[in-house]
Amino acid sequence: MTQNMLALIMCGGKGERIKDFCSDKAMLKFNNEPLIEHILVSLKDSKKFNRIYAAASCNSKFTLNFLKNHRYSFSGFLEIIETSGIDYSSDLIFVLEKLKPSTVFVLPSDIPLITPELIENIISTWDGDNQCISVVMDKEFITKLGLNPTISIKLGNKEYFHSGITIFDSSKIQKGQVIKEQYITLNNERLAFNINTKKDYFLVTSKKFNQGY
Repeated sequence: MTQNMLALIMCGGKGERIKDFCSDKAMLKFNNEPLIEHILVSLKDSKKFNRIYAAASCNSKFTLNFLKNHRYSFSGFLEIIETSGIDYSSDLIFVLEKLKPSTVFVLPSDIPLITPELIENIISTWDGDNQCISVVMDKEFITKLGLNPTISIKLGNKEYFHSGITIFDSSKIQKGQVIKEQYITLNNERLAFNINTKKDYFLVTSKKFNQGY
């Protein structure tokens, strides 16, 4: 059920938790390339998407300029959608409305360790029957890695953290409607290390977690 699937990178946020270290998080360097470059390449190399969209705003001016001059933009494979940048939810709903009726693979710009294989594995769980499926990880798994995300969700008797990756059937999403989210658990270090703080950045770029990239 991956026909006409689009990719959407959310990169228009304010980066509140890291702004004292970097004004435009997606442009932080990892292995000599901006974080968002790693996302773009992995999405393209997965060969699962007809097109990549990037939601950017005035909060991320350097990212916006980078994307406008990117080789994927010139080839037509990447398209930028400028958003208000007021908050994540508003930007996401705005873009999903524009991309109807497609299935949309949404991910953040700050998980540079993601691979084409991981993307393929996540997509393989999508059967098209739900409004959306989100990837979560066990709280215990995350904290053992030295990470401390601020927002958790409780499913049954366990706590989980969101990876930031969700697949949406945009045709089933309506403005003002409560989205019925389904979850899959995927405890994988490459998904766990999203960069929200200065500490996260140095963990990701440390030798311990950079081996084998």
